Amino acid sequence: MRRQIILPLAGYNLKLTVHYSWLLSAVLLAAVPFFMEPELMGRAGAAKLGELLISFIGLIVYPHLALLEDGGISETLYAKRLRQHPLFLFRWLLTALYIVLAVTVLFAWLHGAGAVFALWPVIGGTVITAVALGSAGLTAALLCGNLSAGYLAGFAWYLIDFTTKGKWTGPFYLFGLLRSGWDQDKWLLAGLALTLAVLCTLWLPRRRLE
Repeated sequence: MRRQIILPLAGYNLKLTVHYSWLLSAVLLAAVPFFMEPELMGRAGAAKLGELLISFIGLIVYPHLALLEDGGISETLYAKRLRQHPLFLFRWLLTALYIVLAVTVLFAWLHGAGAVFALWPVIGGTVITAVALGSAGLTAALLCGNLSAGYLAGFAWYLIDFTTKGKWTGPFYLFGLLRSGWDQDKWLLAGLALTLAVLCTLWLPRRRLE
């Protein structure tokens, strides 16, 4: 009986989470091979591609999750007899999984086409940067109740790190791969992203609909 409830619920939330932003991000990723020469790409080129461009997909696909329960797509989670916390985290994790798959497919193709770089560090670093950027945007959108605020907050973080090279953000610098390949600080960035997701779930009850 429990399975009969969980499976439809998971499928329903999958349908809600798969937003048109996923299509937009997929178009961005699909366009990359047309502008790349894989056989000329080394570690530095792969790092720049991943962290300076591909990481934007996190900011594209995450912020809209903040407003799913706020009537943005006629979905009223708080009116249902369901615990909102697991559902919100399920959507966050589902979006992270999409980013992992999309980034893996792109860089695996580049690697197979002749690019010379360590595959998994580039994939891992890009995914963590994308999820961190997206989670920051999600948090801002939830706190402000405005999607634009989410995009602005994420882009502000990107711009600060791009211009100051991490002077202000320290171990939470987004573009660690550009310095010297895989950096252990990436785990701190991943932890920050997860912490933001948890903080968002704690904020949800304060946004309960009347």
